[in-house]
Amino acid sequence: MYKRLRHTVDASIRQLRQKGSFAQNFAITFSGTAAVAVLGFAVSPIMTRLYEPQSYGLFAVFNAIVSNVSLFSTLGYAPAFLLPRQRSRFLALVQLTVLLSVVALIGMLLAFGLLHEPLLRWLKAEALGGWFYVIPFAVFVFNLNVVMSAWYLRTKDFKKRAGIDVATAVAGRSLTLGVGWLGNGPVGGLLLGDLFAKLTMFGSMLFSGIHRQLHEVRRPFSWVRIKAVAWQYREYPFYVMPTAYLSNLAGQLPIFFLTTGFGAGAVGLYAFSTSLLELPLNLIGNAVAPVFLQKATETYQQEPARLRHICLDLYNRLFYLGLLPFGIITVFGDWIFGFVFGAKWEQAGVFTGYLGYYYVFRLASYATSPVYAVLHRQRLALAGTALLVLVRAASLLIGIVNHNLNLGMLLFGLSSLVVTFLVDMNILYLLKLPVLRLAARSIALVLATLAFLWGIRAIMEQLVGGA
Repeated sequence: MYKRLRHTVDASIRQLRQKGSFAQNFAITFSGTAAVAVLGFAVSPIMTRLYEPQSYGLFAVFNAIVSNVSLFSTLGYAPAFLLPRQRSRFLALVQLTVLLSVVALIGMLLAFGLLHEPLLRWLKAEALGGWFYVIPFAVFVFNLNVVMSAWYLRTKDFKKRAGIDVATAVAGRSLTLGVGWLGNGPVGGLLLGDLFAKLTMFGSMLFSGIHRQLHEVRRPFSWVRIKAVAWQYREYPFYVMPTAYLSNLAGQLPIFFLTTGFGAGAVGLYAFSTSLLELPLNLIGNAVAPVFLQKATETYQQEPARLRHICLDLYNRLFYLGLLPFGIITVFGDWIFGFVFGAKWEQAGVFTGYLGYYYVFRLASYATSPVYAVLHRQRLALAGTALLVLVRAASLLIGIVNHNLNLGMLLFGLSSLVVTFLVDMNILYLLKLPVLRLAARSIALVLATLAFLWGIRAIMEQLVGGA
């Protein structure tokens, strides 16, 4: 099992070397991600004046259902597309994933037709109305996009994929803004924009080269070969998929808990705050993660003793990079959100403040998380993710039981920070670094930055109050 995961890493490196240099691929990926992030941030002040928090909450519920169903319906086989050296086996994996998607579509249509009332209650999706019945088709399109995205990753068409991402973002945001302007911000505007973006991505990826290879997917169809690759890569449904699901669940817990305890409006405030926090994280992480994974793996193979130094160096750089910006969000989040996005979104800024310093350590973890794969310690990664899910669920339950939304979100942010910090320290310990000294320094820097920023806020409040 672990050898197969190691082969995944090695296959990724071989593919990168075959097409373009690391620097070129990094630059192309970063530019595409940056364009999407800038666009998302630029239109956010407009969207928050067109759409209410409740609309964002229902949109988050819809997407959470789609992403969870999608993950289970494909059994997590798509990431294995990099592995097969023989094209026939790669095509068999594509066939397997598409077949699973078709079976899932048929199954969902039957279930939604026969069990729609119980499903609505179980998924807490009554407020979605007729949009609930779009979920099977949204999952199917999402699955096809996952298949083609993995196909593009295998062929390393970074430049083409970056252009598709930008075009998709522009198309989706344009429709969302248009419907919001004409319809006074219904949830349908967010959903239509998202579905249109998914369809645009599907069409763009399909007709940018993959359509010329579809005959290869149809012709060598063989049940024997499909069953063979399903068994060969069985660790994906049995091991990789559960880890991915727990990771998704860790991020989606507030959506389901807050929907039950506090309604769609609270979910919308949380979803919007995290969407903005994720923009810089995704921008940096999506550019750093693949390059650093390659560097860490290569270093461990050739000079194992140097791995600890390059991990610590990147950890420190990312930690220092996020310390002040996320500190400002932590202390001044309510002011910033109220001024930029309007008074109704000020509470989202409060939530952002609760989560701000958790994102400092999430950013720094891009320097540590690949180490589990490099050192073949995936079980520790699974254990860390499971712990994160448990403490987050407990935090939100405390808030719901006490009917205190702020308490639940504060505990949610603090528990997320503590677990992420402990996981980072565990990885540094595996690298035989001085963990106690590094932990003490990190905590001291966070506390000093917070004290400095809270001092500035206190002074500003006194000046405003005096005026």
